[in-house]
This record gives sequence, C-alpha cells and structure tokens, in this order.
Amino acid sequence: MTNGTASSARPSGRAKSAPTWPLIGWAELLRQGIEDLERNPSRSVLTMLGLVIGSAAVVAVTSVGLAGRNYAIRQLNSLGTNLIWVSYTGPAEQGGRFSSVGPELDERDFRDIRARATALSVVSRTEVLYTSIFKGGKTYPISLVGTDGQFARVRNLKFAEGRGLVPADVAERRKVCVVQQSLARRLFGRRPAVGQTLKIEDFDFVVVGVFRDVHTPGIQTEISQNAILIPISVARFFTGDTSLDTIYAQAVSPRLLPEAVTQIRRILAANHGGAQYYSVNDLHYFIGVVKRISVGLMVVVILLAVISLVVGGVGVLNIMLISVSERTREIGTRVALGARRLEILRLFGLEALMISLAGGVVGTLIGSLGPLLVSLVFRFPMPVSRTSVVVALAVSLAVGLSFGVAPALRAARIDPAAALRYE
Repeated sequence: MTNGTASSARPSGRAKSAPTWPLIGWAELLRQGIEDLERNPSRSVLTMLGLVIGSAAVVAVTSVGLAGRNYAIRQLNSLGTNLIWVSYTGPAEQGGRFSSVGPELDERDFRDIRARATALSVVSRTEVLYTSIFKGGKTYPISLVGTDGQFARVRNLKFAEGRGLVPADVAERRKVCVVQQSLARRLFGRRPAVGQTLKIEDFDFVVVGVFRDVHTPGIQTEISQNAILIPISVARFFTGDTSLDTIYAQAVSPRLLPEAVTQIRRILAANHGGAQYYSVNDLHYFIGVVKRISVGLMVVVILLAVISLVVGGVGVLNIMLISVSERTREIGTRVALGARRLEILRLFGLEALMISLAGGVVGTLIGSLGPLLVSLVFRFPMPVSRTSVVVALAVSLAVGLSFGVAPALRAARIDPAAALRYE
C-alpha cells in the first residue's frame, strides 16, 4: 500500500523543458542587416571607404607592375629569344699588353665560333669607337659600330629606310653607313636620310639605311643611343687592330641555346687556354632577373596596400562599436522579446561582413577599371591580375570580419535589463 502510494506520488515522466525556438534564418538576418545599414547611409559609405581604397590599390598597383614587367620582357624578346653575346671581361690593359692569360676577342675567335659551333645559325661581330660628328653647326657624340652583313639579322633590327650592311660592303670596304632613327631625325629632320652624306673622321660616308631604335631596359648596348653602323673593314682604318668588342650569335632554336653556349665556351677555352675571362650571355638570364625583380616589387607594394586595408578595418571596428552603443536599447528590446545572443552575434557579424564585402567589390571594380581604360585609350596592354582581385576580396573580407567580431561580441553580451534602462 505504502509502496503503491509512493509509486503514484512520483512524476509519471520527465519534466517538460521550455520550448526552443529555431534561430532566425539567414535571409531574415540579411534583410534586417540591410535595413540597419540603410538607416545611416552616409556612415555606411564612410565605413567602407577605407576598404574601397585599399582594394582598388591592390588591383591597380598589381596591374601596373604586371604591365611594366611584360613591357620589359617584350623589349628583351625583341632582340631575339635565341640571342647570345660574347665579350671579354678580363683585367684592363696595362702598358700596352693585357695581364690576363688570354687576350681580347679577335677575328680568330669569330671565325672558329662561326665554323665550329654547330648549334648556331648565324654569327656577327662588332668593334666600337666613340667619337663625334658635326652637322649643321652642332656636335653629336656617336657610337661608331664597325660590323658586318649579319649584324642586322642577329640583332633583329627593323629598318625605317633603306637597307642594312651587306657582305659586299665589308669585302669592298665601302664607305657606307646605317644610322639610328632618332639620330637621323636630329641630323636630317624630315628629309629622307638615305643618300645623304656624313663626314666621320675626315671620311665621307653615304647613308644607305636607317634602323629603328632598339629599347633594352636595363641593358646598355652599342646601339642603345646615337649609333652609326659602318663596315668593320673600314672601322679598322681608325683602330689599327683586329680585336673585337662583342661577338653576337643566334642559336638554331631556343632548345639548343644551352648547347650553343657550351660550344662557344669550349672554343674560347681552346683558343685562349681558358674561358674564365670571357662572358657568354643569353637573354634568358635577364628575363629571369626582370621577373624576379617585378615579383619582389609587387609583393612589397601589395603589402603596403594590405596595410591600407587594415586601416580600413580599424574604421569598420570604430563605426561598428558606435553602432552597438547607439543601438543598445534596440538590442535589449530584441533580447527581451526572445532573441538569443547567437542571433545578435550573427546580426552584427553579418553587417560587418556586408560592409567589408561591398567595400572589397567596389574597390576591385574601381581598381580594374583604371587599367582597362588605359588599355583602351592609349593602346598599351595593362592586364588585370586575377590573383590581385582574389587577394583584394579575401583580405577585405578577412579584415572586415576580424574587426567586426569585437563589436558583435559586445552586442551579444549586453544585459537586456540594463539595456532597456540605457539612455
């Protein structure tokens, strides 16, 4: 009896807990966030302004860096992707003789390389003198380049007028010359240069051609400025020796470039008892240097732009803290009506996310628009890097969320009773 009474006094089941309402959906939170931002549009715009500037800087600066790198590589490739040049780098002349094991490059080196380096398609050589010419009462310092009929082909020269030197010019020691285009304009103005006469070192040379200027960023060559080409057989009237400044060559194909360099070094070593005083270069090295430098510069500049994004994130933090402070009573009312702390956290976090995302998207569009306009108006290719766009958006979102967490946590921890009394 007692047991039965005791048994009947026990609860028949577990105590019922308070009902748990589902969290507000993301769509509703998004609508509320947009409404909250629309209450003070000027503040919202100013908040995202720092992120806009930072994102635009990342994209624009990266595009400028890529355009500069591509331009430099195009100029180097214009010399010929298979180009090789050989020069003497030994000790300076002392007392009329060279103190090195092997002397400067000479005609024997040129002939042996041309005959025995099977990986080469064409070989040329130069001997350079620096002098001045007088024209129209003015003095013009020039690079007088003695060379042969293969030089234009090896150096990939383009002609604005006339022709280049030919083997007959060298064999017959003709007093003819080919003038750089920028120098020809200063010497002859708008008149055709071909057929004009230039007095060089008391000899009259007839201009037979004008070649376009060759721009090689970071590399100074004998035809970089104020260059005049003459037959090397005539140039030796002025120098009195057979030494060479540079031997130029082109490999049969880019694939054979390493083999061609090896063959040239072996020939020089055989001729001079060693090749340590002779430099054999190709464009691949300089193209690699340009790429490495451009990458380093872009990384530094992007880091500076990211710093500006972080500064924009500080603005997001300050504005969101002010917004939480101003909306304390609203937050207390929401909590009193049943909103949970997680919902308050999600609401303010979503607002920070929307500000950072909008700032990143607008900044990326602005940063991309500049390079595209330059490409269209000035016909200068300026690519927009996809990586920079991704970096700008990712950093904007990361910065916005990172600096939006603290205000959102502060809002979620507000005591509703104190909030309702907040003035």
